[in-house]
Amino acid sequence: MQLAVFVVDGVADFGLSAVLEAFDLAGSLRGEVARPPADWDIHIAGLGDSVTSARGHVIPTTPLSELAAEPIDTMVVPAVNVLAAETLVDLVSGPVHAPVLDRLRGAHADGVHLAAACTATYFLAEAGVLDGSPATTSWWLGPDFRRRYPNVQLDESRIMCHGNQVTTAGAILSHMDLALSLVYRASPDLAERTSRFLTMGNRTNQWQYVIPEIMARGNPLIAEFERWVRAHIADQFLIATAARELGISERSLQRVVRADLGMSPKDFADDIRLERAVHLLRSTTKTVDAIASEVGYLSGGALRALIRRRRDLTIAQIRGSRASR
Repeated sequence: MQLAVFVVDGVADFGLSAVLEAFDLAGSLRGEVARPPADWDIHIAGLGDSVTSARGHVIPTTPLSELAAEPIDTMVVPAVNVLAAETLVDLVSGPVHAPVLDRLRGAHADGVHLAAACTATYFLAEAGVLDGSPATTSWWLGPDFRRRYPNVQLDESRIMCHGNQVTTAGAILSHMDLALSLVYRASPDLAERTSRFLTMGNRTNQWQYVIPEIMARGNPLIAEFERWVRAHIADQFLIATAARELGISERSLQRVVRADLGMSPKDFADDIRLERAVHLLRSTTKTVDAIASEVGYLSGGALRALIRRRRDLTIAQIRGSRASR
């Protein structure tokens, strides 16, 4: 198998290292599974003969045009070290990276499986190869990504997302999940063994890491709604009441929140309540019923059910996570 890790100037050092280390480890463990997959050749590829990483390291690269005659099976694009969505859009859409987008389109047309994590998902989206496909990205980029690329079926709650000839992953640590998912395509047994050596659990979603305040920043109305919910977090309010006090119709609030965040105002309010509840569960010894009351739920049972549904966690798992801090 031929694997190209396609890098550009400003590549995130951790993202690149995570992908390479995961594949190197999987390669060293091939002999320990009953039916080892074919070995893979890993090429660090670029448009030229080197790139400079975000931390200033010069990384030798093989120009894509000079790779071995054997066709590339999979191309992985690690993140670039950019946090703000506006800066990221300027980067991926600028003339410097037009050849990068052309290469990605050409690879996709040639049947190469494309994969990207974190901010690198913007390269795939800008190239158009995610149109009509399910995808994920870093959770804080979700609102901007959704506005810029409306043809992508975005679900930023997910750590991993598999589409048609494309795989995307969430925030920076998800590079490891991405690499393991590509190993899994070759051998589930090898991926499982590699994940044990990496002490990587079965992470499925990003919701437990989301900060609602940051998700709301890109839209003044949603930011105002987020502040209103926090001010009334112990109340069992109606969304219609929130909309009225914000001076808009409930239908308008529903439309704006869903367009930007991909969820209803009620779900966003639940996420704000859950963020506070999880903080209290980890930092206090208050009972579940007491915490439920503080964040606007009638009972501890209702809070437990919501945590299970929205976070895929139990109360015991949340409280147990204090031990690792």
